[in-house]
Formats: sequence, C-alpha cells, structure tokens
Amino acid sequence: MTPGILPFVSVGVCEQIVKPAAVVERIEQVYRWLADGQIIHANPVAMRMSADNPNFKSHSKALIIPPLSIAGLRVVGYRIQADGSGPSSPHSTRLVILMDLETGAPLAIVDEHYNYTLRTAASVAVAAKHLCPEEPVLGLIGAGGVAQAVIRMFSEVLPLKRILVTSRRKESREKLVARLAGEVPCEMVALDSIADVLAGANLIAAATTTKHTLIDKSAVRPGMLLCALGSFELDPEIYATADKIFVDDWGQTKGAHDIKPLIDAGRFSKDRLTGELAEVVAGRLPGRTGADEIIVVRTEGMASQDLALAHWTYQEALKQGLVQTLTL
Repeated sequence: MTPGILPFVSVGVCEQIVKPAAVVERIEQVYRWLADGQIIHANPVAMRMSADNPNFKSHSKALIIPPLSIAGLRVVGYRIQADGSGPSSPHSTRLVILMDLETGAPLAIVDEHYNYTLRTAASVAVAAKHLCPEEPVLGLIGAGGVAQAVIRMFSEVLPLKRILVTSRRKESREKLVARLAGEVPCEMVALDSIADVLAGANLIAAATTTKHTLIDKSAVRPGMLLCALGSFELDPEIYATADKIFVDDWGQTKGAHDIKPLIDAGRFSKDRLTGELAEVVAGRLPGRTGADEIIVVRTEGMASQDLALAHWTYQEALKQGLVQTLTL
C-alpha cells in the first residue's frame, strides 16, 4: 500500500459485486474456522457504548483471522429513533477496517451497510440447511433490509415451497413482496398478522427491532424451526421447552438484553443449549434428527463473518478495478 493512501470500498460497490452465493460460501467457511479454533477474538469480544439523550448506541469488535492473514475492527454506531428504527439507517456508521497480519499495515476500509444485512441473513440460512423441516414454508416477520436479505439468502440455500411475509405496516410488507416476487422461485404472499404467518409456515424468521414478544409458545407446532435474528421476539417459554437450541456465540448471547434476565432468574442457562452453530455446520453435532423437533436458532452476529466478507469484497473490488482511495 502506498503510504498516505488507504483503499476504500463503498456501499455502492458492495451492492454491485456481492451476491448471495458468495456470501453463503464465506459464512460457511467462517463457521468451519470457528469450529476448528482458527479465529482469535479480542478480550472482551465487544466494546459497547450508549447514551440516553440522544438515544445513541455504538459497539466495536476486533479479531484476527489467521487463515486469511488479516486482523480487523468492526465499528458500528447509530441513533435509535422513536419507532425503533436506526440500526440500518444509511446515516449510521458501519465500517470494517482490515489490516495485513504479516505487515501490520492497513489494507482497506469497507462500508458494510449492504454487506451486514446479507451476513445477518446468511448466518442463519446456512444453519437452516442443517435444521429446517421437510418442504419448508418460510414465514417472515419484518420487512426491513435484513428481512429482504433473509428472503434472498434462504431462497439461495433451501427448496422453499412458499414465502409468507408480515410486518407492522401493510405498505412495507406489500412493497417487499412486490420488489422480490420476481427474484424468488416460489410464491410469496403478504399477510396481515403474525398469527396468519405462524399458521401457514414451518420455518419462521423474525427480523425486527421489537421489545415485545412476537411469537407465543401456544402458536408453535411440532417440526418448526424458529430463527430469531433480533431480541425479545420469542416467548421465553419457547426457550424453556424447545427440543434443540442453537446460538452463534454463547459468549455474546448470554449477555443479550432478553436472554440475560432469563439467566439471572434461573429460567435459562448454557445447559439448555444443544450447541453453537459452528459445530453443526462443521459436522461436529447433528442438526435436525426428527421431523417433529422444535428447534430454535438465536443469533447475535459474529464479527468474524463480517471481516471475512469484507475481505472477500475488497479482493473482488480490487480485481474489478472498483476500489476507491482515501488520502490520509
């Protein structure tokens, strides 16, 4: 790298070159590296900050990925709006800083506003390959950027029979269906309520910013796979009664806003876990072993996946001559 010049990959370039199949491949590989203990995390894993007025949140995660010969830092910051939106805002900070492990030199900065939604969905979609019921019908709760990525990623890895979508606002779910109807190989329908989605689907993905339970235990049927990409979405009783529970990282999950109170109250513990998703993807643990199993997947998001995807994006942008430069 030329001193004083830092490569930069914009969100527009990411949108141009990053495709679902490539994301799935990266995420699967990272899960295998995690299972093999090949990724070095910072201690603590995350540094978090928040303010009440204005309602602002920020977190940073650092780690080393020896198989890629990189180290990296992921920096996130956003303002929480009154309606709960903000984390996905184009005005938020979502940057990955990549460093060369051999020289210590900075490699690039990657804007991950686009990539992180794909990674969020892919990390669950990859797990669902091993855990989903037969003839999966996807029920999606939420219609934001992550929900859109869920449809694309799940369609990439699963033989979906149908997709049912609901959200708080009718216009948002109808807009999502209209936008993606031509991209997916199955029927996609917007429904008015979560109850309607739960009644018609056996693979549920909740991608919301809710602070209240969305999926009640009484609505859960044998054979369902429940994927919680946010917090508070599942009735605590589901965690107490599900046949299998998988998380991406117990170290992060145990401190989550909705999980920590359950642990403190003695209603949930590591003993309830079947394992971490990396163990399933790597073949260390079996996935679904019974048609009637109720399985929960809960993800917090892993910076190792963000960094690996950012590194691949940078390399592809470099090949295609799409890398911009920042003068330091």
